[in-house]
Amino acid sequence: MPWFNLQAESIPRVEIEKACQRLLDEAHVRIKRDLRRVLLLPPDLTRAHSGAGWITETLYHLLPKSCDIHVIPTLGQHVPHTEAENKWMFGSIPHERIHAHDWRNGVVRVGTIPAARVKETTGGKADWEIPLDLNKSLMNEEWDLIINIGHVVPHEVLGFANHNKNYFIGLGGKETICASHLAAGVYGIENNLGDPIPPLRAC
Repeated sequence: MPWFNLQAESIPRVEIEKACQRLLDEAHVRIKRDLRRVLLLPPDLTRAHSGAGWITETLYHLLPKSCDIHVIPTLGQHVPHTEAENKWMFGSIPHERIHAHDWRNGVVRVGTIPAARVKETTGGKADWEIPLDLNKSLMNEEWDLIINIGHVVPHEVLGFANHNKNYFIGLGGKETICASHLAAGVYGIENNLGDPIPPLRAC
C-alpha cells in the first residue's frame, strides 16, 4: 500500500513540493530514526520532461543539512551526464553528489533468475537464466532511505517504469539488462507495455 497519493488531472508544482515534504515526514515517522544517509534515484535526462530533475532538487534541499545525500541517475545503458547536463537537470545539487552508474564495471551480482523460471513466465519463448547485477553503491553501502523519483509510464521490459525498474534496469549490469531485454523482445514488447506484471517483472 502506498504511504499516500495525490490524484488530479493536473497537479501544480507547489502541491508536488508539499508532497515531497510529506514524503520525508512520513519516512521519518515510519522508519523511526534520523535520516543520516539518503540515496535519491531519479531517471536520466531522457526523462527530464517528467519534472524528475526539479523534484530531486526539491527533496535534496528539504532533507536536513546534516544528511549525507547522494544521487544516482538510473541510466541503465544510457550515456552518463556531463557536469553541464547535471546542472541543467538537477539545478543546484552539487555535481560531486551526483554519481554516474557504471553498468559495465560498477555492479555486483546479487543472484540469478533460473532458466526454468524464465521459461515458465514467458511461456517457453525465453529459456535462459538472467543474472542479477546491481549497482555497487546501492548494494554495498548503508542507506537509511532510498527514494525512487519519476513518472510511471509503459516500459518494454518490466511493463512500467519507476519502482523496481529503477533498480533492475536503471541500476542493472550489462548481463542483466541484455538478458532481460532479449527475453522481453522474444516474448513480444507489445505484450509487456503497460502490463502490471509481465513475465520479466514476475521473475
